[in-house]
Amino acid sequence: MAQIQTAWTLAATIMALPLTGAAQTPPTSLAPIEVSSPRVEMRWSQTPAALSAVLMSDLQGDPQLALDEVLMRVPGVYAQNRYNLNQGLRLSIRGFGSRASFGIRGIRVQLDDVPLTMPDGQTDLDALDMALLTRAEVLRGPTSALYGNGAGGVFDLHTRFAPEGRYGRVDIAAGELGEQRWRAEGGWAGEGVSGVAAVARRLLEGHRDNMAADSTIGTGRMALTLGKGVLDLSVHTLNIEAADPGALTRAETQSNPHAANAMAVKFASSEAIEQQRASAKWSLPLTDDTDLRVRGWGGQRDFANSLPFAAGGQTTFERTFGGAGAQLDHRFRTGAVDHHLSVGGDWEQQSDLRRRYNNAEGGVRGPMTLEQNENARGLGAFVVNQMHFASGWLAALGARWDQVRLDVSDRFLADGDDSGNRQLGQASFNLGLGYQLRPDVLLFTRWGSGFETPTNNELANPEGGGFNPDVGASSARNHELGIKLERARVRAELVGYWVRNTDELVRFELEDQPGRSFFRNAGATDRKGFEASAQWQMWPNLTLSGAYGYNDYHYRHRVAGQGIAIAGIPRQQLFAEVAWRLRPAWLARVQAQAVDRLYAEDANAERVPGYVVTNARLMWAPQTGMIQWRPYVAVNNLFDRSYTDNLRVNAAAGRFYEPAAGRVLIGGISVVF
Repeated sequence: MAQIQTAWTLAATIMALPLTGAAQTPPTSLAPIEVSSPRVEMRWSQTPAALSAVLMSDLQGDPQLALDEVLMRVPGVYAQNRYNLNQGLRLSIRGFGSRASFGIRGIRVQLDDVPLTMPDGQTDLDALDMALLTRAEVLRGPTSALYGNGAGGVFDLHTRFAPEGRYGRVDIAAGELGEQRWRAEGGWAGEGVSGVAAVARRLLEGHRDNMAADSTIGTGRMALTLGKGVLDLSVHTLNIEAADPGALTRAETQSNPHAANAMAVKFASSEAIEQQRASAKWSLPLTDDTDLRVRGWGGQRDFANSLPFAAGGQTTFERTFGGAGAQLDHRFRTGAVDHHLSVGGDWEQQSDLRRRYNNAEGGVRGPMTLEQNENARGLGAFVVNQMHFASGWLAALGARWDQVRLDVSDRFLADGDDSGNRQLGQASFNLGLGYQLRPDVLLFTRWGSGFETPTNNELANPEGGGFNPDVGASSARNHELGIKLERARVRAELVGYWVRNTDELVRFELEDQPGRSFFRNAGATDRKGFEASAQWQMWPNLTLSGAYGYNDYHYRHRVAGQGIAIAGIPRQQLFAEVAWRLRPAWLARVQAQAVDRLYAEDANAERVPGYVVTNARLMWAPQTGMIQWRPYVAVNNLFDRSYTDNLRVNAAAGRFYEPAAGRVLIGGISVVF
């Protein structure tokens, strides 16, 4: 109750400020969207692929807790785990990535044209400053011909490299679950140089025991015009400590959804992470028709955790990572065909020094049980050609070759030498065809292939050290047929797809190591479905948005102990939102999200109910002189529904469930000056 009173007091205070309304005019049409996830800049409506783009300017009033606030409106994307910062946000596209127990697997994530995904295929979003985002793109379906290791698709994120206002911005928010956030950014925008620096702090107690988190993110970005080129520099830092309440059985969830797993409390399950990352990009026009882009990045990540068991229950690793890439773009014309040809390559490397220790009550570290160096290296070369025919046809052709090497060097020889390596060479292709039925309607089809290797963490050996010799890479073939519509006040897309995935990677746990993930290949699967999305500016002050996805994901051949349906993926998802600009400076949004039932384990014996949640946002944006004030109130799960926020698929002892928070109220203010 104290947190509710705090949020309401803050909201009442900022709403009562003696300010004048800003002279804002509601837009009369939807802004055309340019996308870059296909490796080149082009209009969304002329891209022969299932691709969604979300502008942050359409999401005013969101509390910016996690990226799922943005991606819930994209069909085919399933998000879990908004509030448990220990496990991090889990995202999947068409089921790819659903096997992850934390973070993102099987999907490539780009931030300002630089990979966030590690060379072994793992991505964490814990160092992302949501307030700097300007656009999020989601390229759905296998895209290895564009980006290499990662079969499920691409999240392509874009941030600002100048302050939002003339000088900067300050954000303050407070709410239930012990939510407290402070953020400040400053910068400059001048001729030939612009930059922004931001620091964000978040404290969260959580809706369950043993769930407290403390996170600090630092970000800096600068763009310099040097001659004809532009140099883009970025730095990111992260410091986070987060406890983990663990998962519960169905009975435990029904008895007390606020409780933590008893073993998580006993062993003080938690993690601590420190990370630094830097990147540089150089863009240079060589001629009127030819451009060169070069990028490089590197960093380090120190990690330590405590899991809810004794033998080998603590893990640490010291990671260094980096890479470089180059892309040459050339535009030319042959006859009646315009070409945009892109040729390039990528090199990436990752090195982890991993140690495990026994765990004692209270999270006290015991003797070492494992020490090994784990390395991942990737080398890829690609060619992409985007073609526009005078007859109204479009074509996108892509091919890529990747060489991925994973190796482990055992340094704990008391139990023998478990050193080994894995090497994979993979060719990938992409063919997209489109036909402009009318200037505002595109009919398209796409064929593509993808592959994904197990991450270093997923190669963990249930028998001890080294890599699991029984786990290999999976590969996919994707077919889709769709239609796009983009008019002044309507943007819509309808896509049907079919994906054949071989050597599906599936997560499981051992009874004596609950919370630690192991993986196996589980045969071939078929994924069929269709996705629909639309945004309609019905009136200048009223916008309707919606997305729907239907999924039929199943194993091709049933084996002992395995059902037909792939676990952890809902059959249907629906999103709907009404955004109403009450006055020039007021904006109200109400949204609903429905998620169908799914299975918690491979045998399809444990069915998890679906749910519908409703969220509401109210924002005011008055202005006094050069200062704009943006007070807001946000309510998540307005009707206090009970549901599962994070599902740990195939967990030991039936502990699949992480209950969601009930109704959560957050109030805040952003001051832009």
